[in-house]
Amino acid sequence: MRTVQLRYSERPRWHAALDAWAVIILVAAAVQVFVSLGAYQWDVIVYWWGGHEFAAGRSPYSAIPNQPVYLHYVYPPLTAALFAPLSSLNLAAAKLLWMSAKAVAFAVTIRLWMRAINARMTIVPPIFFFTFAFGSALLVDFTAGNIAVFEQLVLWLAFTALLARRPWVFALLVVGVAQFKLTPIFFLGALLVIDERPLWKPFVAGTALFAASLGANVLFAPAPTREFLKSVSSLGERGWGDPSTLGVLQDLVDQLNGLKLPVPMAVAYVAYAAVVVGIFFYTVRWWRQSRADGTSDRITIILATLALYALVMPRMKDYSYVALLPVAWYALSRSTLQTVPLVIVAALVPRPLPQLKLWLPMITQAYVYAPLVGAFAVWMAIIVEKQEHAAEGLGASPAQIAA
Repeated sequence: MRTVQLRYSERPRWHAALDAWAVIILVAAAVQVFVSLGAYQWDVIVYWWGGHEFAAGRSPYSAIPNQPVYLHYVYPPLTAALFAPLSSLNLAAAKLLWMSAKAVAFAVTIRLWMRAINARMTIVPPIFFFTFAFGSALLVDFTAGNIAVFEQLVLWLAFTALLARRPWVFALLVVGVAQFKLTPIFFLGALLVIDERPLWKPFVAGTALFAASLGANVLFAPAPTREFLKSVSSLGERGWGDPSTLGVLQDLVDQLNGLKLPVPMAVAYVAYAAVVVGIFFYTVRWWRQSRADGTSDRITIILATLALYALVMPRMKDYSYVALLPVAWYALSRSTLQTVPLVIVAALVPRPLPQLKLWLPMITQAYVYAPLVGAFAVWMAIIVEKQEHAAEGLGASPAQIAA
């Protein structure tokens, strides 16, 4: 299917209208953040404080003055050293510098993945896309001041190296970016599926280096490491701030309990494990079929890995969905606008019934977990599109594809 590319002058008027709407939202958000800078960029406060305490020889996990208890440093202790230079500035200057650096990082990241995907424009207006995709993940990240955009920059530098057949550079960059939230080490697994033969040497070396880096925290900062483990174990957010697969299943169990159905929370974890196994199964089957019929390509494997990551992680913050922006861009750029599915979605999205005071389980999940729904949609777009193309080449029927 051809890539959809539109020049600005060729875009329909509704594109310009949606982009104008997005610009209004962005301007309003920017004004709000800059006018009330002290109330926003709360993650920068955490980084600034962690770096400040580390530089002073104290634990970065100490309580932050005049901040809520839940706002505290949650990364391994040695990572706080990287934020020590930031703490040399006053907090307002640190926030402004952080936002400026993040804007540059995002621009570079877009350039990297657009070059790799080779899709400069999609059927969705670009400003509208970046503003609202996956529950406005990018806007949330710029508001919160998280490191998510910087993570994506390093990851796409790593993916660029992998596409250039430099697996050792890829492994080193993935290990580096995983020092903070740890879960990005997941992408090291791409070394096992990106080529015809698994790249075991850089995979094993990267895994060993990651383990050694974690061990360094225990060796050089044993007490703060214990505080780190305690800090991480206290994380229990789900819903708007953490729309993950595990979270939606936990919410379902809570709602069933609210209907007087005694369902233990263990059911949510069992269901989560089953969902993860199923997603892995279908992804691996897609990968093997792509290999067998010769339709596999390296960039699609990388994008599928990003979608897989979002679906299987037990914790997936709202701003972390910026990782799926290139996946959605790719999927949309290789799809025609399907009127019937859009009508179905628009017509059948359920709503609560306040008039009847009727509480319907799972109804609110449609928008609370909208980023997760989007992640599933782009994952399906990649898997199904490749299977359909393969089937077309083999002359298979739709029934055979489904089978």
